[in-house]
Amino acid sequence: MERGNRRYPARKTDPLRRLRPTPRVSRALLLALAISGCLPRIASAHTSQTVAPADLMRFWSPDPLVVVGVLIAGWLYARGTGRLREAGARSGRGPIIGTGRIVAFWCGLLTLLIALASPLDTATATVFSAHMIQHVLLIAVGPPLLLLGSPLAVMMNGLPRSWRRPLARAGARPLPAVVLGFLTLPAVAWILHATTLWLWHEPTLYQAAVRHEGIHFVEHATFVITALLYWWTIVPASRTARNSLGPGMGILSVFAMGMQGAALGALLTFWGGVIYPIYIGRSELWGFSALSDQRLAGLIMWIPAGSIYVVAALMLLGQWFRLDSEQSSLPPSAHQVIRAQTGETEHGPAVVG
Repeated sequence: MERGNRRYPARKTDPLRRLRPTPRVSRALLLALAISGCLPRIASAHTSQTVAPADLMRFWSPDPLVVVGVLIAGWLYARGTGRLREAGARSGRGPIIGTGRIVAFWCGLLTLLIALASPLDTATATVFSAHMIQHVLLIAVGPPLLLLGSPLAVMMNGLPRSWRRPLARAGARPLPAVVLGFLTLPAVAWILHATTLWLWHEPTLYQAAVRHEGIHFVEHATFVITALLYWWTIVPASRTARNSLGPGMGILSVFAMGMQGAALGALLTFWGGVIYPIYIGRSELWGFSALSDQRLAGLIMWIPAGSIYVVAALMLLGQWFRLDSEQSSLPPSAHQVIRAQTGETEHGPAVVG
């Protein structure tokens, strides 16, 4: 007997409930995002050759790998955003992902492009302060902006349908799930990121990174990957989801991360001598001594970078107040209803068919 009559009523299906990203798949996509964020770095035109300010703008690096890496990430995100918008329009629920999150992702992608493929990358071999600006962009600006855009679920929607289930099965395998689950534990991610920051500012390793392209790539790759792992514990995947720490512990985590960065900045600022002799004779091309350059780099790590963590803490505080207000005015099941109406999950927008 055909469906649709009284005995076999038509089954109503919600396209937004198909193939939601599981935590394991989300972690797998997080690692893929980290790798794709570092991919442009392989082809960067960084060199140990000194560059004067007048010649800097000639040193762009439009390498095909840079362009391809950005285009792939942008194409997947744009395609996923379009499919989510269409699904929201069909269901009458409105936009599944907000404009603010979309803008944040594109700003994060642009930040990585500026850090890795612009003349800024070339200047890092000549002036320490330029290198510190690059580091701040890679650890404190680009990664949180990318994660604010809910990239895991959105890019999952951008993948061809035939790829999604194999990817889900790969992410569900025991070894990757255990490894990625361990790396995204808040304490582990914090320690990894802070240790990476201090380790690469050890004089021997730092100067080796300036001299050798391969070591420089490893340095920036570890910066981006550990930053994504850390900010993954801080940035909520959606407006109705909490981060893995919760707002209160998230504020403490961000405060501690900002303090250790400020300590590194203060050390560079007030140290009595030049810590990285490789810049002696190079910074003078820009009109200041290596020691003045070092102090400027320390101030950049101390104040502008520290301000980013203050802003993050204030945003978490606002989220904490909002969640407390909602919990006091809504029944316990209300948040599940909101997620169902907006098509969001705890890991970001749902994946549509």
